[in-house]
Amino acid sequence: MTTLRTSLPLDRLRDEVSGAPPLPALSGERYALTHDAYEAASDQRPRLQDWLARELPPLLAEHDPVRVVGVGVGDGSVDAPLAAALAAGGRRVRYTGVEPHPPSAVGFAGRLAAIGADALTPSVVIGDFADHDAGHPADLVHFVHSLYYVNDLGAALDHALTMVRPGGLLVAATAPLEPLCALMELLCSWDGHRPWFAEDVRDELDLRGLDVHAETLVGHLDISDVLADPCGRGEAVFDFLVGARTAAMTTVLRRAVLAYLSEVALPDGSGKVPHPLDIMIVRVPRPAGTASS
Repeated sequence: MTTLRTSLPLDRLRDEVSGAPPLPALSGERYALTHDAYEAASDQRPRLQDWLARELPPLLAEHDPVRVVGVGVGDGSVDAPLAAALAAGGRRVRYTGVEPHPPSAVGFAGRLAAIGADALTPSVVIGDFADHDAGHPADLVHFVHSLYYVNDLGAALDHALTMVRPGGLLVAATAPLEPLCALMELLCSWDGHRPWFAEDVRDELDLRGLDVHAETLVGHLDISDVLADPCGRGEAVFDFLVGARTAAMTTVLRRAVLAYLSEVALPDGSGKVPHPLDIMIVRVPRPAGTASS
């Protein structure tokens, strides 16, 4: 797994963490609550929604119907604008969301149904992507903030590639291992799971000899409440940022984490930290001699 380049703030934090008891993991309910607070404190999601709805439809313009498989779609808040953009003008869209968390899957189904486009046919699969068989070639398979959690990154990408028709798209939107993710990697237990970041995804795609187009969306996360009141109004964002219950931190560790966040924050005093997202786009190769129609 790719590691972050050594930095003095992170080195000091590692010293504080070494030997400390692991922090309690977030329950499913706590994860959902803190994730909502985290997203509300960042401008990354609206940037991503706009990017997907603007950039992907032209790349899929040649097909009607267009078939999409979204992996780890959550409540559909990212997928709904894309689905609406694809269905604009009456083009038929078959949009499947794969989501292991039933309440989130219900949210996805409701959001896409609310679009109200006659040409859009949404469906949701509650379960693991590894068990999913689309039953027909997809024009687009996308992972948006979902590859961190798979057990075998290479196997997940290979499974996705088998679903995409020649000439179709595989899209992966994953955070790079920069200061925010480095903090989570250090403090989150991940239930013994090895997290994957953008650098890992790129390595796997390169190993397969695929032509990758990459873009970075540079968002910002407001951590001013975390820095000012980490045990009060900033606790929800703090929990998601660390990936664990920060209330269980020792005073010494909490001070070290807050010092680290202060050092990686923007120098303008806004209380914001960079919140980047790397987007990788792969056009699945057509067999030699095949027309591009």
